[in-house]
Amino acid sequence: MLAGDPYPGRVPPAAVLFDLYDTLVEGSWDDWHRWLAGQLGVAPSVLRAAYDRTRPARSVGAYSDEQADLRAVLEAAGVESPAPALVAELVAAERAFMTSNVHLHDDALPVLRALRDRGVPTALVSNCSHNTTAVVERLGLANELDAVVLSFAVGASKPQPAIYRLALQRLGDPPPGDTVFVDDQPGFCDGAAALGIATRLIARTGEPSQADGHRVIRSLAELLDAP
Repeated sequence: MLAGDPYPGRVPPAAVLFDLYDTLVEGSWDDWHRWLAGQLGVAPSVLRAAYDRTRPARSVGAYSDEQADLRAVLEAAGVESPAPALVAELVAAERAFMTSNVHLHDDALPVLRALRDRGVPTALVSNCSHNTTAVVERLGLANELDAVVLSFAVGASKPQPAIYRLALQRLGDPPPGDTVFVDDQPGFCDGAAALGIATRLIARTGEPSQADGHRVIRSLAELLDAP
């Protein structure tokens, strides 16, 4: 059964919540992992695993800043007591990557602006760590959306109910049943659906590994069309 769907295309939703990575933007994460792994002398798979292990804590602001986030990753990858100078150098490299290799999908701004023209408020709801602030600022997303909710800054992450509720609050509390949430991860769509929010699972290429009853879209432009 499809998740609840108040948006038949002819009547705009009360609000739309958007994921960031692989929904509004894309990045060459494997390139970053290979480069950093080479600098550290570890296998890329080890570094990816370190990012994965530390992601839950980084995503809710458990570490104080970008340096502390990356230090946790390095230690999880087996780098013992990384020197502050090394951490600072790698943070600068990571920031350069995030500001030059993360790009908006072609449909992102046109859809955000079309929704604004229709009077539909929008919010960003992203699981992320401190380094995402630079991405949001560079891409001007705070000017394109009505609210920006970054998990590390609010201490809650998808699929926890609190982060969706906070996004709704920042948009003036539209009814969950009249709101749409868009993400590329079924589990995060599950979290929204549990609150009665309609969901769109975006799968730009190929078939999603699992849809779990969420309506699949191939492009954000489908948010503007009748299903």
